[in-house]
Formats: sequence, structure tokens, C-alpha cells
Amino acid sequence: MKLDKKERLQFSYMLKILEKLYPEEQNYYATHRKAIEEGYELHYSWLTEHLYDGLTEKQCQEVLDILEMSRAIIFSYKAIEEPKNMSADDVAFPGFDGNNETLQMTYAQYFIEDLGRYQEIKESNGGYFNSHSRTLPRYRAMLEKWNALDKDEKFKMDEETLLNLVKTIG
Repeated sequence: MKLDKKERLQFSYMLKILEKLYPEEQNYYATHRKAIEEGYELHYSWLTEHLYDGLTEKQCQEVLDILEMSRAIIFSYKAIEEPKNMSADDVAFPGFDGNNETLQMTYAQYFIEDLGRYQEIKESNGGYFNSHSRTLPRYRAMLEKWNALDKDEKFKMDEETLLNLVKTIG
């Protein structure tokens, strides 16, 4: 990361303020301030190491589409009086891979836990969002099938349709 003198001065002032506001973290901020003031470029990025690159609006929408489909799967399963060929485990939301789909995983977690949405998904998986294996290719294939369904059928899938959807390989 490159910073000009004006940016370094701004960071320095902000860090001085943070040192005073948070005395319990004073050494942390003072150390970073010294690196900024002394011009140690290697350490500039340490100030932002806790910031993710983030997801685009399109990527966020994809996660929300996946959550909406998962909600439809859960509601459809609950509406089946006596499922013959599946269980609640078959329809539980597995999450995203914490190693390769980290941003999607943390966004889903943020949307469900912090914003309090899609609580049925949280109940289905016990609030665990790390699948420990890649899921995006499978979810994308599932979305294609789910989006091809009639609008009324999406949230009232019969067992056969539901089974076909949850057994999708991507």
C-alpha cells in the first residue's frame, strides 16, 4: 500500500485520537502510528488487515438468491405431511466453504444473524455456516432448476421436485 504524506498525516492524527479514546488499546494504535509517521511502507497494510475485500452487489444478490431458495426448500419440506424419501437433514442449509467461499459464508452469516433474517435457515443448520467443502457450483446448478419452476411451485414443491432439487450436483 502506498500513502502520500497527506494521507500519512491523516492516519497519524486518527491514530492519536484512537490512542486517547481507547487507553486499553493505546500500544496497538501507537505502534501503528509510529510505522505511519516513520514511513515504514511494509506496515501500512497492517492497518487494514482486518478489512475484507468484500462482495459486489451482484455477489451479495447471489447469496440472497441462494438463501431464498434454501428458505423455499425448508418451507416446502415442512409442508409435506409425511415425507417418504427424505429427512430434515436433507433440506438443512449446509452453508459455504469457509476456506474458498469465505466472503459468501460471512455475508450469509451477517444477513441471518446480524440482520435477523431467514431464521428458519439458522434453525435448520443450528446456526453453522461453514460447509467445509465448496458449495457455490452446486447452489448455482440448484438455482437454475429452482428458477425454472413455476412461481407458485417454488415455495410449495412436492417431494419429488424437492428431492430432485436437493440432490443436484454442481
